[in-house]
Amino acid sequence: MVEITIQDLRNAQRKGSKEAITINKALGLSYLTVRREQLIKINADGSEEKLGKPEFGTKKIQKGRYKIK
Repeated sequence: MVEITIQDLRNAQRKGSKEAITINKALGLSYLTVRREQLIKINADGSEEKLGKPEFGTKKIQKGRYKIK
């Protein structure tokens, strides 16, 4: 079984997010992001619109290793 570190998970998430944002911009779509505990909608033209607090918050991961089946 391969062990995946927190850094591996962060890198995968960062890469996936960048690719999704690039595709959304190319297609002229808006996307949502959480910044400073606020849910923000970023429109295709780059303008931002605050939508309020997110329904689900963010969690910091404390453990160094995870086993995924």
